[in-house]
Amino acid sequence: MDRKSIDDTSRKLRELLLEAPYAERWQANIGRRQSHALHQSGICQVIAEYLWRNGLQPTADEALPRKLKDRVYRALGGQSLSLGTLRWFIEAFEMSPDDTAALLRLAGSRAPGDTVVGGSVVAPGVLPPRFHQTVSLHEWHRVGPDGLPESHRTVHVIRANERLDRYPYIFDTDAATVRVVQGGRAGRPYALDNGLYAVDIMLTTPLEPGETASMEYETTFWYRTPPAQEFRRASRGRVDNLDLRVQFHHLRLPVQVWWSEWPALDRPPTVSEPVALGVDKSVHRYLEAIESTVVGFRWHILQRRR
Repeated sequence: MDRKSIDDTSRKLRELLLEAPYAERWQANIGRRQSHALHQSGICQVIAEYLWRNGLQPTADEALPRKLKDRVYRALGGQSLSLGTLRWFIEAFEMSPDDTAALLRLAGSRAPGDTVVGGSVVAPGVLPPRFHQTVSLHEWHRVGPDGLPESHRTVHVIRANERLDRYPYIFDTDAATVRVVQGGRAGRPYALDNGLYAVDIMLTTPLEPGETASMEYETTFWYRTPPAQEFRRASRGRVDNLDLRVQFHHLRLPVQVWWSEWPALDRPPTVSEPVALGVDKSVHRYLEAIESTVVGFRWHILQRRR
């Protein structure tokens, strides 16, 4: 996050934590003293209990609330606030979709309208017809220090088969924020069948047949329930020049990673071959083309001992 995003997000976070029902959670840890002002120890206790409850920190670490004080102080004071820390606040206090959306817009937006949050504004929709082909697709999936997906960055070049003014970006969770970095703007998200969601990226300049456009977009995740430990790319049509990378945090490395191929999203993998982490703690695979298949990485990260 840049300085303005940190300031704005911290201010909104302070406001929310002073309101019901979030204030009631940390006030319960301090006997409701100083209920008119934020109490750092009470907030640290709520976050620590969330980390213990979800196996993200060992319950034997009784000093965890004290260890969190510096991070919480910096986050609430606007000194530093990472997306990972913001996710701890959101999940520990079980914030509503609308409040989560407000925080993530402030944390991820660089300009009004750049960011769309799935959880609060998803409506039923129909996937538009496919009028393009993929010339190249580069995807970087990042797993955070808690072992959960943190963000996903995509650089995508498409060629129009017919006149084209939008690209439908499909993903499999509503616990996400989509921000278009360049090449267009994100529309309102909508729900598809089988637990899928989509956002239409409206191209900066509509394409005529044969013309190409480059887009860059970023997805930030805020899972409350840990998803499957995998990253998959599905293709209905042909995708040329596919480059996939999964980056793991050095504090939470997998014990095993597999490159896998699936015949369909709802079928088990037919190919699973072990792959080793690189020196930068990532795995990578380049394919010249895929068509009507699902490919990606699976991994196993041990849950922290309780």
